[in-house]
Amino acid sequence: MPDGLGALMFGSKKTQLLSGGAQALAVITDVSYAKVAGMTIARNYNYKLDLTLMVRPDEGAYFEAHVADYFSQYAQPSVGDQLRVRYDPQDQSRVEIDTTAIAADNAAVEASVAAQVANAVPSDLALGGILGRGAVVEVQRTATGAFVDCALTIGVRLVDGTDPYRASCHLALMPDQADQLVPGGTFVTVRADPSNRSRIAVSLNEETPVVTTNNPSVLDPVARALREGLPCRVTILLHQRQWLKTPDGDELYAIKVRVQSDGSEFQVNLPVPAAASDLLVDGAELPAKRIPAEPNVLAIDWAAATVATAAA
Repeated sequence: MPDGLGALMFGSKKTQLLSGGAQALAVITDVSYAKVAGMTIARNYNYKLDLTLMVRPDEGAYFEAHVADYFSQYAQPSVGDQLRVRYDPQDQSRVEIDTTAIAADNAAVEASVAAQVANAVPSDLALGGILGRGAVVEVQRTATGAFVDCALTIGVRLVDGTDPYRASCHLALMPDQADQLVPGGTFVTVRADPSNRSRIAVSLNEETPVVTTNNPSVLDPVARALREGLPCRVTILLHQRQWLKTPDGDELYAIKVRVQSDGSEFQVNLPVPAAASDLLVDGAELPAKRIPAEPNVLAIDWAAATVATAAA
């Protein structure tokens, strides 16, 4: 939301320009009290102000305009504030403050602030909670006024090396934000209570840590494919960060591949060395190794890919 929109209150009715005019942002360049016979005009303790605006259409040149309106004495605009306006493209002298758009902006900001308050990490967890990476496993959404209460089941991995586990918590989100929570595809930052690790909170203002995993079901298939597999070539179709890394420090990605020899497509979780990170691009064709008896046990041969790229 542009600066200054939340500080304005209006009192006058608007004409049909508000429903039919073009929308734009405007910057206040001058403010003065409207007067009649030297007397300031006021109504119900709201003062009428004359505003000079620099209107900035999405397309076309900026232009100056003048608007008069009533404002609460406790919420008067200042030079430099931005407003939403509507104007007549055929007659740029016809400009009105778009109170409907500003009210919607203010409501969105108030809702966002309320959500931040509702989702604030408890002070004890913010100060002493163990940082971790959370994978959304399940979401149950319940509409509660302007928000959606999201009851989350989260797969938790903490930076202290604790075995992964599941825990539950709640988030109050705007509807469009709630829709972005996808089980199996959304990762969040969590803080866990050291004395009761099932008590967690999602931390929306902290970066998600990359946590080390020793899980053999993740690491062993890759090692076996590189050790025992036969050479093949694959095309990377999609990849997604997992915020996990091997004990050697290679970050793990979920990668959907297409095997060029038979056209089969499937997802593998593969570590990507830092030196090969530039090769992890959707559409890239890379050397790999695959165990014929276990077709989905496959690993990209990053060492061979790096050498081939350097020689090209």
